[in-house]
This record gives sequence, structure tokens and C-alpha cells, in this order.
Amino acid sequence: MAAFRPAARVEALPPNFWGAMDREIARLSALPGPPMIDVSKGNPDVPTPEHIVAAMQRAVADPVNHRYPAYAGRPALRRAIALRYREDHGVQIDPDAEVAVSHGSHGALLAAVMALADPGTNVVLPDPGYPLYTSATGLAGARVVPLPLPGAHHQPHFDALADVPSASVLLLNYPNNPTGALATPETFEAAAAFARRTGAAFIHDFAYSALGFDGRRPLSALAVDRGHDVTVEVQTLSKTYSMAGWRVGFAAGNASIIAAIARYQAHAFSTLFGAAQEAAAAALSGDQSAAAELVSMYQRRRDVVVAGLRRIGWDVATPEGSFFVWVRVPGGGDAVEFARRLREEQRVAVAPGDGFGERGRGFIRLGLVRDEVTLGELVERLDAFASGQRIP
Repeated sequence: MAAFRPAARVEALPPNFWGAMDREIARLSALPGPPMIDVSKGNPDVPTPEHIVAAMQRAVADPVNHRYPAYAGRPALRRAIALRYREDHGVQIDPDAEVAVSHGSHGALLAAVMALADPGTNVVLPDPGYPLYTSATGLAGARVVPLPLPGAHHQPHFDALADVPSASVLLLNYPNNPTGALATPETFEAAAAFARRTGAAFIHDFAYSALGFDGRRPLSALAVDRGHDVTVEVQTLSKTYSMAGWRVGFAAGNASIIAAIARYQAHAFSTLFGAAQEAAAAALSGDQSAAAELVSMYQRRRDVVVAGLRRIGWDVATPEGSFFVWVRVPGGGDAVEFARRLREEQRVAVAPGDGFGERGRGFIRLGLVRDEVTLGELVERLDAFASGQRIP
């Protein structure tokens, strides 16, 4: 059998950060011993609310959804997106010109970078930041310009980019993955100012749009850039409604950016299953109490983990949002080696911070995607690991 070499753009990509970890977790889970506690990914563990599942079941049975859907996305879904922006953020969205439906936020983020960044242009990315941002920039042939997120609140320091004359894309993400920080109005004002100065499109990854804790609603970038002058926001239904496997997302904001995203998507991804769009419309336009209950659940889980880590002597900040806990490896060790040993010796899987950029080194990320009892056991295993014990 002939062996073919991939194109240079593919060969330059790093191994998929999550895929390699999944394979190792699967290998260890197949060995005898206690169950693996996997908190390495942001994969919700609770089922999708019943009324959304029922809407999907009805839509699947409708023969109209057995045909190709239109490229533009269902009107009902685009109107539901505009409704949520109006009710949740006080933002007016034109459902016809300012919304693009996508295969999850992943698809929309990739499309945004590919549609806007020419080879050799600057793409400004948060450090630490989600690995897809770097991969998308590499596929576009653009140049990564890291934007540090220093300090306890992980807000960007645009002064560090004062000598950057131009950029094609600025990408930020709040509530932040991996740190759990919420954005301030000043952060989004500074982002829009940088975008105007450099000619960049400001793409805000708002995947955790509902997940703010202690009564705080995460701030929409479109609520700051009210004219949608330079901003598009990308969302997913994965976290707000526990619909990770459904792969429904969207982008909303500046009409010219949305047109570019939609044009790219029509060639790269085609369309999204019509029944999934109808169910997504039901999720966004229907009763939001189940979504609110999820926020309360994740806050309780956060409190279990943060209190537990502090009890065993770990120095950990309380996340303001998302469903992650970002913590420095005790003693300042190598996070990759720490995570490897933790998987093997305690059957606990965490994400080493190295996968999130240079400023992620020395940290690990814990996902709040297990029940409170299991998270309590997670803390006990971490304590045992730090004490040099092996799991029985």
C-alpha cells in the first residue's frame, strides 16, 4: 500500500491535544483497578433537558428534515438567537444579516479565522488559550501573536502589543477557558480599541455564556461594542443546555464578518441537520429554568473542589465562571509529567496547562464534569498522590 505525505499545512499541525489524551485514558481505563476519574475535558456529564430532546424527536420524525437544509440556517433558530441576545444581554441582533449557524462553536471559530486571516497576517491569541485557536491560525498560514493574560483575574494587557501595527483577527474568550475568569467592560473596550487601531476583527469566544457564578452574568462583548462595529461573538449550546454531542453553535455580530464566515462555511462544512436546528431553537426560545439549574449545579461542584483543594493545602483561586478550576501544580513542577503520573498512579485524568500555551506551563485544569461525590473522591486522590501514595 502506498504511503502518502500530508500537505504541509496538515503536517505542521500538532497532534490533537484531546485525541492523544483520550487514547491514553482509554488504555489505562481498560486495566484492572478503580474507575478512572476523567476531568480532563469540558464534556458535560448531565443529559440534555427533556423538553429539548422531545423537540428533537418531533423534528426527526418530520420528513422536511430528511432533506438538505438551507445554507443560511433555519429562520426559527436565527430568531431564537436574536431573542436570547435581547433578553439576556440587552443586545439587538438582526437574525437575517448578523447570524451564522455552525457545527458547534469549534466550526464557527475555525471559519472565522480561515475567512479573515490571510497567510502572513497577525492573529492575536490569548495566552493561555484554547488549543483550537493556534491550530486554526496555523491552517490559515497566519502568524500567532500571543496576548498575555496575567494576574489573578487574567485580563489581557494590550500594552504588550503596542508595537503591533496591524492584525487580521483578535480572539478572546470569556468566561475564560482554562482559567475561569470573567471579562470586565474595560477588557472589551480595550479589545475593540485595539481592533480599530490595527484593522482586526474582534472574535469573542462566548462558549460559556451562561456560566457565571455567585450571581454574576457573563458579559457579552456585543453589549460593549453595541454597534457591532468590529465584533462577532461565537456561542455554542453545548454548555448552557448540556448539548455537547449535538454540535450546534453560531456566530453573531458584525454583518460583514458574518457574511465572510457564512461564505467559508458553505464550502467547508455545508449545512447543519435541520432537526438539530429546530431543537436548538426550542432550547433558546423556551423555558430557561433548566439552564439556570445547570449554573447552580456547577457552582456547587466548584465549591466542593475549591474547598477540598484548599483543605489539602493547594493554592487555588475561586473561578468566576466556566466549569473549570485552574490550579498551579504544587511545588511548581512539570504539569505534563504531573498529569501522566496522576493518571497512572491515581487513575485521575486532568489537562496539563502546556496544551493552552506558554503561560499554561506549570498549571493543570480540572473540569467540573463529575458529580459532587466523585469530585470529593478526586480531591482525596490528589491528596494521596501529593503524599506519595498509590491507589489500592
